[in-house]
Amino acid sequence: MFRLGILALCAALLLGWQSPTFAQTSAPLTTLRLGGVPVDDVMPVLYAQREGLFAKVGLNVTMQPMTGGAIAAAVLSGNLDLGKSSIIAIIQAHAHGVPLTLVAPSAVYDPKNPDAVLAVNGDSTIASAKDLIGKSVGIGSLGDVSNVAVEAWLAKNGVDWHSVQYVETVIPQTPQLLEQRRVDAAVLIKPFATEPVSSGKAKIIALPYDAIAPRFLESVWYSTRSYLDQHRSAMLAFQRVVAQASVYTNAHPDQTVDLLASFTRITPEQAARVPRIVTGTTLNPREIQPIIDVMVRNHILEKGFDAREIIWP
Repeated sequence: MFRLGILALCAALLLGWQSPTFAQTSAPLTTLRLGGVPVDDVMPVLYAQREGLFAKVGLNVTMQPMTGGAIAAAVLSGNLDLGKSSIIAIIQAHAHGVPLTLVAPSAVYDPKNPDAVLAVNGDSTIASAKDLIGKSVGIGSLGDVSNVAVEAWLAKNGVDWHSVQYVETVIPQTPQLLEQRRVDAAVLIKPFATEPVSSGKAKIIALPYDAIAPRFLESVWYSTRSYLDQHRSAMLAFQRVVAQASVYTNAHPDQTVDLLASFTRITPEQAARVPRIVTGTTLNPREIQPIIDVMVRNHILEKGFDAREIIWP
């Protein structure tokens, strides 16, 4: 069932304690219009934007919070220059001939600091994969990395993923849907997982992303290959700034608490307590290939491909 959602998407579709420094350019600024789902993995871009790091390399970056499907449609139509999405959407796009290509990493899954959990209501009796047979699971988007991860986790535990109903949710509202029992279980993503779990309103039953790989790339910045090729110098500058800003924000999460609060619309107090998402610095094929392989193994993709095919340049 979720394939319809992703096909529609495709068709619509260190630095220490100092901030990174770059040589100032006097050339006119190149505007890059970005769109991203409002979660923690956009912090390097927001930090670089606030600190003027993009301007120092000749870029004027604007950032708009949007939903995944709308982002892909805007990138394909030229209304956005770059979008941020689940890696799954780009893999599916490539498999169906949609020309979306990765330009920079965003979130990286690290089991020591998991940014997504499978949770149930605090007093639920659901405790295992088999308990979810015939039940509903809330996910941010049909066909996204959470969807694939839950299916991989179910399969690993001997449960046919077709026996579970997937419900598409708005990520910030997912904890409320779980509390209201409108779904039996849900994938909760930072920063929206911390409060319900710590308060006892929700309890974790699994880390489903572990079923994909110990470490892999979850979300990415992307555009069409033609756009990336036509704006090569701007894209190389974007890659460089994002990579260096990621090093800084990973090491200094306190420096982006205000950005996290404003972009995700949680309170500054909540933002200060959230364990932060780890963001990547390079597009490593070895952190993408395991996802492609899992999707083939679970018959989500008809055939696999080399991860390097979707990496720019």
